[in-house]
Amino acid sequence: MNRSVLFCTVAPLALWSGGALAQVTIPLPGQTSSQTGEAGRQDEPATIPLPGDPVSGPVETPETSPEPAEPVVQQYPIGPHGRPDINPYDRDIDMTVPLTFQSRSLGEIPLRLTADDRFLIESETFLRLMTSVLNENAHTDLSEKLASLPQFGPEDLSETGVELTYDPSTLAVVVVEVSPEQRAIRDLFAPPRDDINDITLEPADFSAFLNLSVASTYFWEGNEINPPTINFDGAVRLGPVVFEGDAQLGQRFGLTGDSYKLTRNYARLVYDEPEDYRRWFLGDLDPEIRGQQAFVSMGGVGVLRQKRRFNAFRSAILQSNRQLIVQRDSTVRFLRNGTLYREIRLQPGRYDFSSLPLIAGSNDIDIQVTDNTGAVQNLSYQQYLDPIDLDPGDHEYGAFFGPTSETFGRAPDYRGPLAFTGFFRKAFFNRPAIGIGIQASKDVQTLTGQTQFVLGNGGRLLLDAGGSNSKSAGQGFVGGISYEHFIDRGGLSDSFTIRADYISDHFATLNNVDGINTTSVTASAQYTHQFNLKFLTTTTASYLKGRGSLGDSYRIGTTGYYRLNREWTFRAGVDYAKFPSSSARGNGFSVSIGLVFQPDYRRRAEARYESRDSVKELSYNQSGLNQLNSVGFGGVIAHENNNARAQGYASYSANRFDASISHASFGPSISDFGQVNATSVRVGTTLAFADGLFGIGRRINDSFMLLSAHENLGDRSVVAGQSLAENNYISKSGALGSAVNNFLGSYSTQSVQYDVEDPPTGYDTGSGIFRVYPSYKSGYAARIGTDAFVSAMGTLVLGPDQPVSLIGGRVNLLDVQEGENPQPVPFFTNSVGRFAIANLLPGRRYLVETYGPNGTIDKSFEFTVPADTDGLVKLGTVRPGMKK
Repeated sequence: MNRSVLFCTVAPLALWSGGALAQVTIPLPGQTSSQTGEAGRQDEPATIPLPGDPVSGPVETPETSPEPAEPVVQQYPIGPHGRPDINPYDRDIDMTVPLTFQSRSLGEIPLRLTADDRFLIESETFLRLMTSVLNENAHTDLSEKLASLPQFGPEDLSETGVELTYDPSTLAVVVVEVSPEQRAIRDLFAPPRDDINDITLEPADFSAFLNLSVASTYFWEGNEINPPTINFDGAVRLGPVVFEGDAQLGQRFGLTGDSYKLTRNYARLVYDEPEDYRRWFLGDLDPEIRGQQAFVSMGGVGVLRQKRRFNAFRSAILQSNRQLIVQRDSTVRFLRNGTLYREIRLQPGRYDFSSLPLIAGSNDIDIQVTDNTGAVQNLSYQQYLDPIDLDPGDHEYGAFFGPTSETFGRAPDYRGPLAFTGFFRKAFFNRPAIGIGIQASKDVQTLTGQTQFVLGNGGRLLLDAGGSNSKSAGQGFVGGISYEHFIDRGGLSDSFTIRADYISDHFATLNNVDGINTTSVTASAQYTHQFNLKFLTTTTASYLKGRGSLGDSYRIGTTGYYRLNREWTFRAGVDYAKFPSSSARGNGFSVSIGLVFQPDYRRRAEARYESRDSVKELSYNQSGLNQLNSVGFGGVIAHENNNARAQGYASYSANRFDASISHASFGPSISDFGQVNATSVRVGTTLAFADGLFGIGRRINDSFMLLSAHENLGDRSVVAGQSLAENNYISKSGALGSAVNNFLGSYSTQSVQYDVEDPPTGYDTGSGIFRVYPSYKSGYAARIGTDAFVSAMGTLVLGPDQPVSLIGGRVNLLDVQEGENPQPVPFFTNSVGRFAIANLLPGRRYLVETYGPNGTIDKSFEFTVPADTDGLVKLGTVRPGMKK
């Protein structure tokens, strides 16, 4: 890890909160308010009465702790220069400190404490860090004010509305004041987002991986072994284009005999436009469908616009222009459907609450603004959220065109007719979402649509329908209606859903050209009631009306779940089923009971009984981890209708492969258990390449990283994971190439940790972590270590018991070689004169210069890094002017 010595640390900040009269303005698109401040008809922006206007309601007592306000900056005595004595060392000191505002750090900024107790900070860094605090106009004005000043002090900010101070107790520069009209809008409920500014490694220009697995089964009774099945899939990425494919080599069974052949599952090119949430396909397609559309395998070209594909974390939020302007300190409470969602202590400024998380359906929002006099100002409005997989205001579409395949479960042949399938869906802010879909070929055409109506109290009515025209079946129709109701009971919740669908006799689709529909009506309902945090029940019912000679069937049942404690859950249920045939298996009443033991997310054991099929089963499973030498195992023992079976399985994750084995025994009865025995074995590995690095590891599903040691680390291994000492890592480099981190997902910022096995003392291996934002099926190449791996340590003194304490300076490379452009690096000493310098080149000479008053060079010394060093150079005691 980085051995650089930190000059300062940040101490916890003392917090305070104050209050005064509150005045707020809330622009609400499409809303008006009455004199009491409640939302009225949807025509004009709403306002809230100012302090002094008549208000109603008692003083509200906060139920949650207020957010931190400004820290209290400790006062220091006046020094000899007529200012607070923030620099007791009477010389200039350079350091890097946090810049804070409202108790949150904005980032690190270079600071100079002058000998006369002033402080100067760097203009360029300050302006960059204040982007999130100031609005656009205020930031422009401040930039113009500081344009001619590389460094500035707090006095240079006069008449800008921004005030600064330096707090020696926390070694931080504190922004103590920004006038409310200059503050940027702050999103109160912003969901976590990927911060692309902290990305430290970019994907390789060229990368590829190939997953290989071999599986086979041995039957003990016939002493027979199946020919192995070899599965392989992978991807090649060149720039923004990805080629991906999947195939298998194995035995196929057919009417004319068995064969051992290669089968292609898919092969296609993929091109992403993440800024527009759009993906293009060329080759074997998996068309996405919506509503009453039917899936069909196609080959050709396709495009899909889908925000959630490129933004995996999406909370149910309202995206609209809703802002709160607070002119004085206030306590603001947000209530959703009568339940307190969050209470916040806000200082003057502009705040955005458009990302307030909503529940699916209707949301009654109440906002209460309370000042310290006890006056309460209220605003209420209603907003609904479409649970249609779209954020309000967002849209999605898909379009796929090409020949269709008429095979199922085999390699696509695309001998079917040309076809098109596509859809478009749009979610609005104040209207129901709508969706339309089209599917067409020369033989059949369908048009589908969907919409919904959001009702009060958390209800939603969804309608979808479709019509078709087929050469062979004529015209047909399909329609569906569903009602969903969510009840929020303040920590507990109930839900109710009912749906019914009708399909006409001649409704046809791309995969059902002749319109063969054996059922006409399907209906289902479900109600879940949560009695308390330990006990809930779920009741379900379904009905299926057959067509022609096929009779009707229905089923109704209820199941209760009681959580005994954190590890044990008891389940019991009863149901009744009726199928068309009176002799059909499963007719009549059935009861079931079960006991589940789950001490953590990896381990689960269950014992269950079901009377319908006389099922008695005992199972246990412990899943493996994506770590080296991780083991997973489990087993099932069951008795069902006088049939007995047992199965045991285990998996193992090695550095370069993963393997699993399972054994199953069957018998027609308990007494004949074990008549049939089969053992299956599977072994898988992965070959990966990225920008000159190669590694063998375990299966890669999306993106990956290869990590290899620098040549000056010799044979030392690099591990991908948290810790080599604790054996907590995913992979390890060695004779078979780089360490392979096989667990990266695309379009999400992630951290990749690494470590080096027994690095030389003082060797700088970096931060120990990479921040990455992978593209689809991309690869990373990380070389751990550097040519400048040496660290030097020593103590700078003027004489015996005279350390040069708390002084800054710079380190310069003296023997600069052709093509090099080294930059000076900072130099610091601590209170006893000790220093450490990292990232030095072996065999090179360096000059250290320390700063005097006003940034002048005061003292200097030179030293040479030995060419044969293993990473740490101990300079010992150093005096100014010395050459070592």
